[in-house]
Amino acid sequence: MSMMRVVDLQYRMRVSEIEDDFLGQVLKPYHLHSRYLKRATFQQSDNFAVQSLIMTGEFAIPESCYIDDTGHFNAVEYNISFNQICYVHLAHCIKNQLIPELSDYNIETFWEKQLPNVLIAKLASSYQSQMNAKHYYGTYGIHTIKKTAKCTFVKTYCHFHDDGNGKSTGEVTLAILPP
Repeated sequence: MSMMRVVDLQYRMRVSEIEDDFLGQVLKPYHLHSRYLKRATFQQSDNFAVQSLIMTGEFAIPESCYIDDTGHFNAVEYNISFNQICYVHLAHCIKNQLIPELSDYNIETFWEKQLPNVLIAKLASSYQSQMNAKHYYGTYGIHTIKKTAKCTFVKTYCHFHDDGNGKSTGEVTLAILPP
């Protein structure tokens, strides 16, 4: 069940939980053992600026999908975790028509074009301290968005941290092709 609450009266920040069924639909392209995003929350302010559309998530990697356990979060896990929180953010924004530059999408075209039309043009990630991949949290948001005749460029950020001192940050530029 979707829950929305106002968490900051001064800035009118609204927070809503992403429903499990919706999360499952977005993560459907992933093998079950590769679905690292377990819960997600979306927040936005009343000003509807694209920078105020923020997704947070709780992640867990019980077992790596590609390698023996390294004991820590690494670049491959960053990329997979980024993809998952990014897809959920985009799907939520498209479903609720929150990003005018993506108005040529509806949720049905997103499901159809999610994998072939959302491209990573540039990815930079860094690791400030070793992070526990068994349980961690992420925050995803948009810096800027620019629509051209050929695609929409979305400059994003995505940060991860664990319950200890583990921390990873990154910036990713997406190129989203028209449907």
